[in-house]
Formats: sequence, structure tokens, C-alpha cells
Amino acid sequence: MLKYEQIAQQLNQYIVEGNFQAGDKLPSVEALKSKYNVSKSTIIKALEALEKKGNIYQARGSGIYVRNQKREGYLNLFSSSGFSDEIEGSHVTNKVLRVEEVLPPKDVCQKLKLSHDTSVYVLERIVYVDGAVLCFEQSYFNKDIVLYLNESIAENSVFKYLEQNLKVKIGFSDIYFAVDKLKSQEAEKLELSNGDPCLRYEQIFYTTTGIPFDCSNLLYHYQNAHFYIPSQK
Repeated sequence: MLKYEQIAQQLNQYIVEGNFQAGDKLPSVEALKSKYNVSKSTIIKALEALEKKGNIYQARGSGIYVRNQKREGYLNLFSSSGFSDEIEGSHVTNKVLRVEEVLPPKDVCQKLKLSHDTSVYVLERIVYVDGAVLCFEQSYFNKDIVLYLNESIAENSVFKYLEQNLKVKIGFSDIYFAVDKLKSQEAEKLELSNGDPCLRYEQIFYTTTGIPFDCSNLLYHYQNAHFYIPSQK
């Protein structure tokens, strides 16, 4: 874990434990810099991470304020983190249906900026939270970035594997989503009925240098998936 991530985790823990309430003002960047004996840029990155997760709000010229904590069991709809990081306090498990090298569909080649004859890893799995189906996930990974993937890795957090083992620096993502109805094969995977509602969610992940490496399509269970958006002006 990087230093700024450790600091962000510690600050978040202080908030969770009730040391700071919603509306409370956090110490300044300079005060935090002195407290943790790190550079200003490290503190800024830690605060940006907390703001992205909806833990704090930075008001230019005013200070850093604590936000209301999200409701338990809700996912940040616009997050670039994995499920394990988002659903704190719950047990996330994965049932892997498929992991193999394939030639991707034309639209995936375009999104990952690959030639049509370049193979990728495809991963299909069902994600459960505390034993209940959350979503069906189909992901295509650029093999120049994701050098290796197997079922054992896919049963756990792929993003933690990428960051900790392959040293991939995950940057930002593009997200597209729409409300739709399930087709029969899709409904079977989610343990629902044909024609039931769902949220279709496409997310393309990029490295910090702007290289697309993961094109994921998810189908969320309409009864078990709950979302929130930590928006700001």
C-alpha cells in the first residue's frame, strides 16, 4: 500500500470511529503534512482519494470538511475501485464461469485500442455480497497490461492483484449505464426471471498514463444492488 493510501485509510478510520462528524473541519494540508511527516503532494493525493470516495469535501479557500457517511451496502456508482473496496463490512465472493484467452469482439478492440488479431483475457463471473447475487460481470483485459490471469486470481480481487503483483497503476475510467430488461440467459445467471429489470453498466478502465486495459460489462441484480453518487458542485 502506498503512503498516501495509508494516510487516506487512517483518516477514514478516524471518521468512521466518530472522531470527526459530518460538517466538521479537518486539519489543514500543512497540519496534516506535519503530522504524517510527508510531502504536500502525498497529503493532497490522500485527500483526493477520500474526496473521490465521498468521505470529505474540499472547499477552495475555506477548508476540508467531513461528509455524511454513505449508507451501508451502497456502491459508489462512479467508482474506479473494486467491489471489495467499495462494499466495506460485507463478504464479497466470486463464482468464476470463464477465464481464457480469446480474440475480442470488434467493439472491444476499439475500446481497448487493439488490432483485431490481438488476443485478450476474458473473465466472466458472478459476484455475490453476503451470499446474495450482486451482478454478472464480463471483462476483457489488455494482455500488454494484464500479463497473466487465471481462475484462482479471478476468485479474488483482480484489481488488488493488478496493483500489488503486476504493479499496474490504475487511473480513471469511463462509465456508461442504462436501465433495461433481462434476456433469458442473463436472468438465469442473476437468479431472476426473463424480462425482469436490470442495470446495464459498461466501464472502461485506464492506467494513470491513459492506456485502456479493462473493458467490463456488468448486469446488476435489481433487488440486491444499491448505489449512491457523492456529487459536488
